[in-house]
Amino acid sequence: MNKRLLVMLAVVAFAAVPVFTQSSSSPRFEVTSVQVSARTAPGLRGGVLRENRYELRNATMLDLIRTAYDVPAQRVTGGPNWLEWNRFDIAGLAPSGTQPAVLREMLQALLLERFGLKAREDSTTTPGFALKVGPGTPKLKASTAAANCQGQGRPEPSGILAQHLTCTGTTMAALAEQLPRVAGAYFPGAQPVVDETGLAGAFDFELVWMARAFLAQAGADGIPLEKGLTDLGLRLEPKEIKTTGIVVEAVNAEFTPNPPDLAKRMPAPPPPEFEVAEVKPSPPDAQGPRVQILPSGQINASKVPLNLMVGVAWDLPNEQYVVGPKWLESTNFELIARAFTGQNTANIQVDEDILRQMLRALIVDRFKMKYHMEDRPMTAYVLTADKPKIAASDPSKRTRCVQGAAPAAANRALAQQPRQFTCTNVTMKQFGELIPQFAGGYTQVPVLDKTGLDGGFDFTLSFAGAGQVQNRPATGAAPGAAASDPNGALSLWDAINSQLGLKAEEQKRPQPVLVIDSISEKPTDN
Repeated sequence: MNKRLLVMLAVVAFAAVPVFTQSSSSPRFEVTSVQVSARTAPGLRGGVLRENRYELRNATMLDLIRTAYDVPAQRVTGGPNWLEWNRFDIAGLAPSGTQPAVLREMLQALLLERFGLKAREDSTTTPGFALKVGPGTPKLKASTAAANCQGQGRPEPSGILAQHLTCTGTTMAALAEQLPRVAGAYFPGAQPVVDETGLAGAFDFELVWMARAFLAQAGADGIPLEKGLTDLGLRLEPKEIKTTGIVVEAVNAEFTPNPPDLAKRMPAPPPPEFEVAEVKPSPPDAQGPRVQILPSGQINASKVPLNLMVGVAWDLPNEQYVVGPKWLESTNFELIARAFTGQNTANIQVDEDILRQMLRALIVDRFKMKYHMEDRPMTAYVLTADKPKIAASDPSKRTRCVQGAAPAAANRALAQQPRQFTCTNVTMKQFGELIPQFAGGYTQVPVLDKTGLDGGFDFTLSFAGAGQVQNRPATGAAPGAAASDPNGALSLWDAINSQLGLKAEEQKRPQPVLVIDSISEKPTDN
């Protein structure tokens, strides 16, 4: 089961901040808590002041620094190799209504006092692109119309959805600024684009391209962003862009202890619950299964079996990790639940953890569910060394895996690999922990490292999504696993074997499973 709850985190624009020293008059949280996060998977949570409590959970030090100093992640340089790997849960008490800028100053003080962060503002370079004129005459119409760009998805004759950005009165500088926002998958890490076309004035034009994920399906009819720009007489060229950023000079992985009276000064908040919720059996003509999660904290679900809801609420790898009566799989339910009512929800941000806890409380209450967790043998993968092809890394490099689509290629077999991950200074244990996050269609359980390979490694892995490979078994994988397809799409497991010289094999090993002791098939009345 893939992750079902998506959280949209606001990414704020960079602003130069004359900070890095704190005076006694600088704002501070009333009390702070710092813990090592129990999670190993990526995914920042929180970042919003709720009443008087501010939290950032599952945050890397890079997350904490970019949040505190209001900079994009790619503009934070230097620091130890664990800056993007070690994860922390931080919380602080602040007066209700504290403005975001003041919260950032409080977070800066926390990083200085609890982690010994030393950083400075400096000029730096970041990978990006220059927008340039391509061969031939640009196919742009000079315009004096008001600046406006509208995006719309339309199916091509092949049936594949293409994005159409129709612009009037738009300068090339404005187009360069928009590209990373409207075609983000082509600019991993929100890489910036600068205008070097030399074209003055404003223009009318229509830019057409397909999302990276659709290119393999489209085959020869695919329209990558590069082709869409070429059709307008434009092109992108990689470029190191000079900008202002933050250089991390020192920071400690070991933070100072929490105050001994923390539980008294910062008691745990009450478990969150939906303010309004309606759950009932699905009618025979219900459409689904369908689950809609709104940023305002509303969940709409139709024709959803209860084992799926339980899996979502307890963040389980898939429905096989829910053990209970058979009707959990066959009886479907409708759910409408709102986290907040009677207030303006336009600026409310509800993170994934809160929604899961609300759904958990709803299921326990309305279905009178009693349960416990226990370890049971479950199918999972182990990683072993076959004929390793990975290069040992410089230990000073940051431990990271950056997502980027496979490079465009005339070879159709290579074009079938729409996913690419470039990893630096990653141990095999860390690689196994990351696999479910970037290849969840293949496994939702961390892959156990049994390679015997020590230290960190640098490598690039390119493969097709699980939905694109169907027919033959993958090298080193058990029967029934997602495989490489004769059309050239390479499965994750085959890619690991052919590109890294490693082998992934299935085995049974103990995993935490939710066992339902008792549950009512009919929910209590709304």
